[in-house]
Amino acid sequence: MNGEFSAERSQAIRDGLVDVASARRAPRRRWWRAAGLVAVGVLAGAGATGGAFAAGVVPSGLPSAGPSASASVLPSPDADGFVEAPAGVEPGASIVSLLGTPSSTLVTRRTTIGLSQRPETATDVRVTVTCGSAGEISWGTDAGGNNPSSVCSDADVQTRQGGAWFDFALGADTDTLYVEPSDGMRATVTIQFLAQVPTRLGVNENGQTYGVGGGPQGTPDLVLVDGTSPEGESVSGYAKSTDLEAFSPEHAGRPENPQEAVRWQAERDARYPHGWDVPVYAKDGTTVVGTFHIG
Repeated sequence: MNGEFSAERSQAIRDGLVDVASARRAPRRRWWRAAGLVAVGVLAGAGATGGAFAAGVVPSGLPSAGPSASASVLPSPDADGFVEAPAGVEPGASIVSLLGTPSSTLVTRRTTIGLSQRPETATDVRVTVTCGSAGEISWGTDAGGNNPSSVCSDADVQTRQGGAWFDFALGADTDTLYVEPSDGMRATVTIQFLAQVPTRLGVNENGQTYGVGGGPQGTPDLVLVDGTSPEGESVSGYAKSTDLEAFSPEHAGRPENPQEAVRWQAERDARYPHGWDVPVYAKDGTTVVGTFHIG
């Protein structure tokens, strides 16, 4: 297949080569806390912290154990589309109202689930997949198959830990959920419609933004993470986004070419075979409360 080459396409190919070289042993990122994916098996856990704002309302990224049958009233966003984070909700996370009752479907083969019959105020749909047997399953709103997937083992099923969830935005043309389990796999797919309102990132006295990353405002200067205190206990605080995004402690940016990527990767493997620690701060960005391990 032939295609026209442009400066943009050449740059994309170069970036792809750098990504391939960089991905040979890229450090695992465990710092994201925004609305997203939670899973057992292949997919890593993620989610926002914070208590419920009101009955039936939970912060984005934190599935509700008992969804409310009726939606609570969400705060009205300002002209920029955001609201201030109320008590118990981390800045940058969305406030989520559960709409209606969840519905579940037992899936044993490729299946489509309609999403067009939804509340008028729904902005997202939370899809939860619970494995009934071992196997791999993908699900999502992309008809071409570019969707999340996870693998459940026999141990996951036996301990009832095999499952995952994801919040999908609902566009005007988003009307179908595509689910495809591997041969012989059984899974229960539950959908819950949501209305979300994003909260504004916080700003500390030093002018640094802080809160949950991954939202519509982008990555804050200080990203919420779960770290380790000097006493060895779990501590919640903030890591600098520049520390989290660094290729290694010696290289803050990205490689410029495949050769540099391979060289940096070899250097990182030799110096940090078990990863490295970065400081965890209070929201002032200066008081160190612990460390966060990357790798």
